[in-house]
Amino acid sequence: MKACTMFFCTLFLISAITLGACGFIASLIKIEGQARQENKQATETMAILDSLMDALQSDTSPEENGPDDPIWSWDGKTIGNYTVSIRTLSDRLNPNFVRKNIFDKTRLSVLFRPGKTPDELQQYREDHGFSLKKGGYKDFFEDNFYEQYFSPYGWANINLTDEFAARQLGTLLTGSAIKGEALRGKIETLLISQSIMSREGLRTFLGSSWEELYPFVNAEPLMNINFIEPLLLREILSYPDYRIAHYETRCEEILYRRSRETLGQEDVSVILGIGKTHALFYYLGCISWFWEFRIYGNPSAGNNHSRTVILCRIPPSTDDKVDYKIIEERLEYAPIANF
Repeated sequence: MKACTMFFCTLFLISAITLGACGFIASLIKIEGQARQENKQATETMAILDSLMDALQSDTSPEENGPDDPIWSWDGKTIGNYTVSIRTLSDRLNPNFVRKNIFDKTRLSVLFRPGKTPDELQQYREDHGFSLKKGGYKDFFEDNFYEQYFSPYGWANINLTDEFAARQLGTLLTGSAIKGEALRGKIETLLISQSIMSREGLRTFLGSSWEELYPFVNAEPLMNINFIEPLLLREILSYPDYRIAHYETRCEEILYRRSRETLGQEDVSVILGIGKTHALFYYLGCISWFWEFRIYGNPSAGNNHSRTVILCRIPPSTDDKVDYKIIEERLEYAPIANF
């Protein structure tokens, strides 16, 4: 009887160990299979990304980015189990660099949360620094307003960047508070003299700090008139210092024309009745500097992988070669189920 009991106990123990081992092995197989699937999906999305970069570079008129460019044929396109989403990021106000006066002298102040002001935004940046996070300025702007009208991705135009924000940026780029303050002083000089710094004169103006500051600090137009939100376009045209007569009518003409064709600087100059050296053209140009590409799988088809990249176009320095750089990349997978 004792021997029989021992036999059954041993059999039970062996069964338990075997079942446990089987469960562990099954889990390993599951994890290995998921890893292989993730590698496969990463390879697939990388191939799509390469095609997107080729399409972006194939634009035959890179001095004017518009909705008829080759890249936009990919937006919303389905490739296998993936869908592509494309959007420009820099054709909005950059909350890290924007000056107070664009809010104070236009109706864009309505974008602030009740009780918040441009002065507080400026002080917040001084106290807390810059933010690339979506919620970095949540205390100042409603989520839907921020998503539509603001973006932390953009260059700092020497003629439009807040002088105190420029001091921070200069300090970060050079590692020197003295050089940061020098940049602020240069912008203050432009403000006091009501002068505009051209692309051609920028290198001399920045002096010995040019190599450290450029291209982050430049004199390129901030936003693409072919993609800027209508509200931003109208209010920038209404800015008193620009003296655009009948700005609302001219805004409507721009919106109408751009819905039918890609606009160039010459087109905008004629519509607004201003010369090509007008100060407005430091706000409004025809190039989108920062882009987001998102390639995401279809979960219902068992594809939970997505790849999101942020890329920027490097401003011209000594030649007109168009150069794009990926500055941020995110890969996302569905979490592995517990076992």
